[in-house]
Amino acid sequence: MAENHPCVICGNEQAEIVDEVSVNLMRDRICQDCPRCGQFWIKWGHYAPPQETMVKLSAWIREQNMLNEIPEIDGDQIKRIDAMPIPSPLERADRTLIHLVRHHKSLDKVIKCLTPEIQAISYSKDLGELDYLVNSLVDQGFLSEDLIGCKITLQGYKRCEELHALGAASTQAFVAMWFDDSMQDAYEKGFEVGILKAGYDPVRIDGIEHAGKIDDRIIAEIRRSKFLVADFTGHRGGVYFEAGFAFGLNLQVIWTCRKDHIENLHFDIRQYNCIDWTEPTELAERLKNRIGAVIGMGPRNLFNQE
Repeated sequence: MAENHPCVICGNEQAEIVDEVSVNLMRDRICQDCPRCGQFWIKWGHYAPPQETMVKLSAWIREQNMLNEIPEIDGDQIKRIDAMPIPSPLERADRTLIHLVRHHKSLDKVIKCLTPEIQAISYSKDLGELDYLVNSLVDQGFLSEDLIGCKITLQGYKRCEELHALGAASTQAFVAMWFDDSMQDAYEKGFEVGILKAGYDPVRIDGIEHAGKIDDRIIAEIRRSKFLVADFTGHRGGVYFEAGFAFGLNLQVIWTCRKDHIENLHFDIRQYNCIDWTEPTELAERLKNRIGAVIGMGPRNLFNQE
């Protein structure tokens, strides 16, 4: 049975402990379900992050939950997430609108906007900031006010289509992967070739695992990409982070993992149609076909298409 306990990240009193791992009859790690942050694992004990760090953690956990992932928070993840810049107010308003459209398909439906979940999605430190973002969407005509909430207007749906079109106009594909010497051939003969054959421009940021943080450049490159390829070989935390961030931006994510690492792939990620590859040449062909089927062939005809 779930046990009520304030969220160790945001302090929400309605959070629950839904699972735990014990060592020597003592709690070692707990899984919490928080109305704001969502579900996550964390080492048991008191944790009171600075407010800005808490805002970033809550948003990141929600993005992982949208990928059906229950992340485990540790020191390395906290450092990586803390290095991530908070989006601009305009981007936060767009994220709020995208989330509302994604989760409320019925036209003319009244939506409660001032919820802890949307507070996290929008990187709002409190309900006052979220109210400001919602009012800005109302002022722009993207939402209309109702006695008990808001409704998405046709202008709001149009804005989401425009945001999607901005990504659709891109020819860039971001590759999130393990930057290990053993993966060099996989990138040069697999990911790079497959993406080029599909008609897109591959980009990856080397060295991010060694830097220990997600910097502004990575966030910027993901934002300007049409889609993201996430390879879970090596099960690097940065790959989960980048995939979740892309998902939060409503970008298509294509999942891959080398066969000898697939056994340790998180159960929730296995629910997606993951390309389980062995050799780089096989990866290139399957990746090209997957991109063509899911996204459509791109405009960069660098290889003769069969």
